[in-house]
Amino acid sequence: MRHINPFKPTAGMNPPELIGRDMMLSDFEEALDNGPGAPDRLMRISGVRGVGKTVLLNALGEVARARGFQVVDVASNSGFCDRILNALHRHMELTSVSVAPTVFGVNLGALEVSKSATQIGEAMFSASKRGGLLITLDEVQDAPIDELRELGNEIQLLIRQGANVAFAFAGLPASVDGVVVDETLTFLQRAKHVELARLSDFEVGESFEETMRRAGKTIEADLAEELVKASAGYPFMIQLVGYYVWQAAARRDSGVIASEDVEKGIRIARESFDSMVIEPALRRLSPMQEKYLRALARCGEGPSASGDVSALMGASSKDTGSYRKRLIDAALIESCGYGKVDFAIPYMREYLLRSEE
Repeated sequence: MRHINPFKPTAGMNPPELIGRDMMLSDFEEALDNGPGAPDRLMRISGVRGVGKTVLLNALGEVARARGFQVVDVASNSGFCDRILNALHRHMELTSVSVAPTVFGVNLGALEVSKSATQIGEAMFSASKRGGLLITLDEVQDAPIDELRELGNEIQLLIRQGANVAFAFAGLPASVDGVVVDETLTFLQRAKHVELARLSDFEVGESFEETMRRAGKTIEADLAEELVKASAGYPFMIQLVGYYVWQAAARRDSGVIASEDVEKGIRIARESFDSMVIEPALRRLSPMQEKYLRALARCGEGPSASGDVSALMGASSKDTGSYRKRLIDAALIESCGYGKVDFAIPYMREYLLRSEE
């Protein structure tokens, strides 16, 4: 009998289980069951790249669908209000409507519908009466602020009207914080804040052993420990490690994970993590931002004083402060107490040092 690889190391794909997210999902389930006005119907999710934000949004959508809600999932790049309106209208029976086109018009086949605030609000309200509506907005750092305000204003109005709606949005920490301080979106400060962090070794170890056992393979505890260490508590890396270790055993047609599978799988997972996470992140940086990261890498393991990083760059902390802030906003480094920083993404230090050899 051929067993399917249970690990899913593709951006946004749901893993076999949402490690450490049970309480968040339970709170959301209860909020939907408790009806309009329940606080956990509004959720803001923050975290670094690859920590599982999109996966959690997907899971919230599955919870809502199971309760008869219409779910609209959109990425936050330009035009997301159009895409929400399109999705809502695809679920409606439209008979005879005639609306004059505008500069914001969107074409729905032979029907032209104006994307005004009133139009999207009415479509959302209509969906909320047909069993409920959940809208999830991903990668909020890419969102045009005018569209965020438009959607936020309509959601706030629906909540005030007692409509059966829920709203969850996700993004990098600085971007999520920036949304809720916008003067027209301060109501989102009341949204439940879920900050996704790295998972504990205990949670990861249990997940590896249980996932493999359920899917038809076994692994000894000491080998599972190696997988835990290689994953660094990082959800996307957990999926990569699990996938390639599983594949190595499957190619030997073995139901037992061996040390050779672990060694090969971890090596391929590290290479994949470099190409899928670290290299794309570095390509978006300015030369000075990359120089800051390389100096931080040379400071050694663990949090480093900002002054030490600046000294390696041949500059003062004042001169490098803007690079530090932008890297924190991009969730590539994190503040670790007063005047100290560290890498937010595992294996970036090793990658940078290796590239200088």
